[in-house]
Amino acid sequence: MRNYQFALLVQAAGTVLLFVVFLLLYRKLRRPAFLDWIASWGFFLLAIGLLSVSLAAAPLRPALLYATTVALLSHVFFLLRGVWRFREKRASRPVEILWAVPILALSGLLAMLPAPAAPVALIRAAAYLVTAVAFARMPGSVGGRAILSAAFLLWAGERAFAGWMYLQRGDAAVLGDLPVYAHFLEMFLEMTVAVGIIILLFEASQFQLQQEMQRLLESDSQVKEMGIRDRLTGLYNRHYFNDVIRRELARSQRHGMPISVLLVDVDRFKEINDIRGHTVGDEVLQYVANYLAACVRESDLVFRWGGDEFLILLTQAEEASAAQKAEELARSLPHIPGAEHLQPTLSVGWATHRAKAEFPRTLAEADARMYEMKLSRKKEREARERDPRRS
Repeated sequence: MRNYQFALLVQAAGTVLLFVVFLLLYRKLRRPAFLDWIASWGFFLLAIGLLSVSLAAAPLRPALLYATTVALLSHVFFLLRGVWRFREKRASRPVEILWAVPILALSGLLAMLPAPAAPVALIRAAAYLVTAVAFARMPGSVGGRAILSAAFLLWAGERAFAGWMYLQRGDAAVLGDLPVYAHFLEMFLEMTVAVGIIILLFEASQFQLQQEMQRLLESDSQVKEMGIRDRLTGLYNRHYFNDVIRRELARSQRHGMPISVLLVDVDRFKEINDIRGHTVGDEVLQYVANYLAACVRESDLVFRWGGDEFLILLTQAEEASAAQKAEELARSLPHIPGAEHLQPTLSVGWATHRAKAEFPRTLAEADARMYEMKLSRKKEREARERDPRRS
C-alpha cells in the first residue's frame, strides 16, 4: 500500500508540474485551449487526490470513487475540447457549461457497475488515442507533434491494458504492483506531454516570427518602392533619378560606356486638361508612360520628370542610337482613347553625355532639342488650322 501511495504522490507532482506549464503558457499566449487543458489536468490532479484519500477512508470509499470517476471523465472532456479548440482556435460559449450533466449521469451509471475502474480506463484510452491522432494530423512542428502523439498513444495503450486487466481480475487490489508501475509511467508521460507542447509552441512561435520578419521586409520594400515611384504613372520619379544618375555616370566613366538621355514632352496637354478635364489628362499621361516603358530596353530607365514631361535614360547608347530612338518615339505614338479631336503628339529631344562634361549641360542640350521640336510642331499645327487644305 505504501508503494501505491508513493506512486500516487509522484504522479501528483508530475500533474502539478504539467498544470503549471499550461497555466504559464496561457498567461503568455492567452489561447482558449489552454484554459481547457488547465481544467483537464486540474480535474486529473483532483482524481489522484481523491483516489489517495479513498485508500485511508474505507467508509467513504464509494462516494470518493464516484467523485474520482466524475473527475476523470471531466479530465477526458476538457482534454478533448482543448484539442478541438487548439486546432480551431475558437472561444467557448456559455451553453457549453451543460457538459457537467452527461458526465454526472455517466459517472452515476459507472458507479453501479461491479468494476467501474475498467470502463473509466477504457474511456481514457479512447480519449488519449483520439488526442494522439489529432496531434499527429495537426499542422506545426514535426518534432513537437511526434512527441505529443507518441506520448498519448503510449498512454492510450497503457490505459487500454489496465482496463483489460480490470475486466479480467475484477478488482484492482489483486493486480499487485502493476498499478504502482502504471502511475510511474503516467507521470513520465505527463512530463513528455509538457516537453512536446513546449516544443510545438516554440517552433510555432519561431515560424510566426519568421513570417512577421518576412512581412516587415516586404512592407519595407514596398515603402521604398513607393518612395521612388510616381503615383499616377508608376514610373520612377525625379527624386530617384538623382540617385540613379550618380551610379550610371560612375559606371560610364569606369567602363567607358556612353549614356544618353531623352526628354519627352506631351504636346497639347494643356488643351486636353482645359477642354477634356483632368481625368482625361491623367489617362493620357498613363497611356504615354506605358508607351514609353514598352518602347525601351530593360536596361533603360523611364522617369516622370514633372507635369507632362518624361525623361528616358538610355544606358550604353551613343548619339546615333539616341537620335534614332527619339525620332521613333516622336513618330510612333498610337491613337490615345478619350482624347478625340485633341490627339497629342510627343516632342522628343536627345543628347549624349560627353566625358568630363557636366551632366546638367547634357540635360540642357536635350531640352533645347525638345523645345525646338515642340515649336516646330506648334507652327505646323497653327498653319494647318489657318489653311485646312494643307492637312
